[in-house]
Amino acid sequence: MASAGATSGRSGIKARGLCMERATARTYNQGNRGTKEMWWSMYGLKNKRPAALTMLLAVALLAGCAKSDSIVGEQQPSPKSGNEQVALQVWGDLGNQVALEASFRLINENFMKQYPNIRINYKFVQTPESLDFGLLSNELPDIFYVQGNKTTKMSELARNGYLLPLDEYGFDLRRFPEEAVQYGTVDGKLYSSLPAFLDTKVVYYNKDIFKRYHLSPPRTWDDFIALLEALSSRGITPISMPGTEYKERSWMSYVLMALFAHDKSEALMNDAPGVKLTDPEFVEGLQYFRDFAEKGYFGADYVSQDRVRWQLSFTSGEAAMIVDGSWNNLLYENSGVNLGKFYVPNREGKRIIPVSYNNWTTYSVSAATKYPEQAVQYLKYLNSREVQQLMGDATGMIPILGDIEPSDSIQDLMKYDATVDNFTTVMAHLSKRGMDAPTLYRQTVLAELLTSKLNGKEAAELLQEAVVYFDADP
Repeated sequence: MASAGATSGRSGIKARGLCMERATARTYNQGNRGTKEMWWSMYGLKNKRPAALTMLLAVALLAGCAKSDSIVGEQQPSPKSGNEQVALQVWGDLGNQVALEASFRLINENFMKQYPNIRINYKFVQTPESLDFGLLSNELPDIFYVQGNKTTKMSELARNGYLLPLDEYGFDLRRFPEEAVQYGTVDGKLYSSLPAFLDTKVVYYNKDIFKRYHLSPPRTWDDFIALLEALSSRGITPISMPGTEYKERSWMSYVLMALFAHDKSEALMNDAPGVKLTDPEFVEGLQYFRDFAEKGYFGADYVSQDRVRWQLSFTSGEAAMIVDGSWNNLLYENSGVNLGKFYVPNREGKRIIPVSYNNWTTYSVSAATKYPEQAVQYLKYLNSREVQQLMGDATGMIPILGDIEPSDSIQDLMKYDATVDNFTTVMAHLSKRGMDAPTLYRQTVLAELLTSKLNGKEAAELLQEAVVYFDADP
């Protein structure tokens, strides 16, 4: 393992500071169990900044960071000269192990054939908790996956000195669009391998159910609402919803925010003045999420439905539709369902889809690795067309690079009218001073909307007030 802080005197102090920032954000995120007014009044935040209280809450939660479960490998021996064998410890995304294991086995085998002096010890052990534990214990791996500008994590790590800047290592970025380069860039420096695929959210539907009730994919927003009503009135769950899974339950919200707040979201991403999360477009998108739950469009037991039950309710025919990531395209293609796909149209019939760059091949190098040259070579390999084509063939994702051939299964997913950053990326862009706005949005706000504890206006006010508070001068 690379020992973060073993040199340069960091020793874990900076790691604890970073974890405390995250703890402070979690305190805020977890504080809202009712309305925003309850949270703010509980901690006296209406007219003053409770610095001492914030620090106290952060320290109280610091122990939680230290207790995170993790699998941490052995310390690496000191580096040797010449072409001696070196071993790189690499952490992969535990949450996507099933989808990625076969691909990375082949990627790593091919890499080690090309570079026989480098051994890749790749383990699917990374979670947000294991990464925090690695920071606190000074035992980060040499290489680990990152999500670029989709969340605040990579920028936090880079600004605290935990990631190796890659600019001096001669990465060839000519194949990549500027937006993809910015994905891996913090304060003008490159810190990760780059994305080659686009993620979006797709409505997968059961053609047999649609045929049985003489239904068709919608061409306008009104058609979509009529479709939901037609299914619900016949006792069919229109859309399967995983109420217990904070990531997956946000997919439907991403779709709604793209349809109703695409222009305002783009304005926020471009730092346009005068745009607020309380603007009517954001309120409308958030309100529809609550309305869909209240009207039964997510079925009767969505609150307790986990990831497995969520997908099973669709593949078993209980639910007519499921909103899931394009990265799971092959999963549904091979599920046995007579499968159809569509993007939800807006009121004008345009298919505006929420997108982010896929992070399955985006990795960073620990600044404390003993083998920076070899670790960078692995990232360069992940940036290669060879790896990207292999990943595209295996997963059926949407490529953003012209030299990657898309698989036949995604041809219909490449038909859309416009794109906009998904709302988590927008919230990450707005995150300031340690505030983890994406987590507040997904873990607290959407849960409160699903259970009718917040309406769209209150949810928007909570998000706006959080962003303003954490962006204020200390």
